[in-house]
Amino acid sequence: MSLQGVCITLGVSVSTQLTPAGIIRRMTTPQLYWLVAIGLVVLGVLTGATAVGEVRGRVATIGEIGGVSGPISVDAQTLYRALADADATAATAFLTTDGESAELRTRYLDDIAKATSALTVALRGADDEDAGQLRVVADQLPVYTGLVETARANQRLGVPLGGAYLREASGLMQQTILPAAATVFDRTNRLLSVEHRAAGGFPWPAALSVLLAGVALVMAQVLVSRRSRRTFNRGLVAASLVTVLALLWSGVALGVSGRHLGTGERDGVNLVRLLANAGRASLQARANESLTLVARGGGAEFEKKFAGQLDELIGKDGRGGLFARAIELAPFTDRRVIDDARDEAVAWRGLHEQVRAADDGGDWNKAVELATQTGFSGLPAIFGRLDKALSDALALGNSRVERQAELAGATLTGLTAGLVLLTAGLVAGVVLGFRPRIGEYR
Repeated sequence: MSLQGVCITLGVSVSTQLTPAGIIRRMTTPQLYWLVAIGLVVLGVLTGATAVGEVRGRVATIGEIGGVSGPISVDAQTLYRALADADATAATAFLTTDGESAELRTRYLDDIAKATSALTVALRGADDEDAGQLRVVADQLPVYTGLVETARANQRLGVPLGGAYLREASGLMQQTILPAAATVFDRTNRLLSVEHRAAGGFPWPAALSVLLAGVALVMAQVLVSRRSRRTFNRGLVAASLVTVLALLWSGVALGVSGRHLGTGERDGVNLVRLLANAGRASLQARANESLTLVARGGGAEFEKKFAGQLDELIGKDGRGGLFARAIELAPFTDRRVIDDARDEAVAWRGLHEQVRAADDGGDWNKAVELATQTGFSGLPAIFGRLDKALSDALALGNSRVERQAELAGATLTGLTAGLVLLTAGLVAGVVLGFRPRIGEYR
């Protein structure tokens, strides 16, 4: 054979021996047991670390939902609602012919106080994007309140200019302040949804690592069975049972936790978003209804906005809009409250048509009387019941977010410590399984 042929033959032989299969074939049984045992221990530790990391990450996210993101979303919601209610209350108070009522004045001042407090809290924890929007609110809110106070002063003096100041104030609120507050609320609400999905999704890394560990243990048992002529290796069987227990415990716990978070997102976060927008639409509609009358024949633009906002609430037929979507999404226990709010909105539309008929017919005083009359069937009482029903539904939604987050976190209690112990049990099972077999060759 030529030198070239010898080199080629030698090269092929060396190459074959250096492959994983070649190396394993040349290993003695004790060496192979050591290799498999070390591999299983390393894989078991990595699997345990992956599962523990997954659980710890979810627990941290759930804690963030309950302790940070949820309250921030509620603060943004409070700011959003208080501002809209202040604008509606200020416009309604301007309609009273015998002077502003103490009740409406107190409600307006309470709304401004709530908005200021919520704004202060929100600014503390806001990122740059939210802080920019909140600064718009902070800068413009004093301008708004100043315009309202100027309008009130002119009204008390009997100066017609008061209505113009009030319209300017409401325009500032609806076109600048409320959109900024709405942006912050929408962003915090959607971030809360993202965190719910992140904490409730399928744990792919942990599941795949546990599955890999299980397959490796089965293969190791087949190897030992063939080499030792024993059907079962007690240590490896114990390690396999530990792996199955870890898979079942973590799978059930994470699955139940995910369902709680899914309920919190669907019946809480998403429902609250719809209800908050319904509250905004109803309050702005109330303000525009009053401003239509304040304008004394020049309020066509306000009436157009009112009609659009009421359509947004209940649709043109009274059975659609935000309320219909909220009823469809809401759990059964909440539907009655939302349905009551929708019924009040339908009654509101009917009474509003009477107000418009009187005003369009030239009887402004009659229109104001209809818009401000007291009693159960009066427009203020109808709107009050609508607003209360919405507030109650929002409170239910917010409490459900908090409650489901608590349940999701409670489901994972003890799982981290349990996985650490089970990982130790897996490693111990591997060691106890291979140690006697290796000792047989000494």
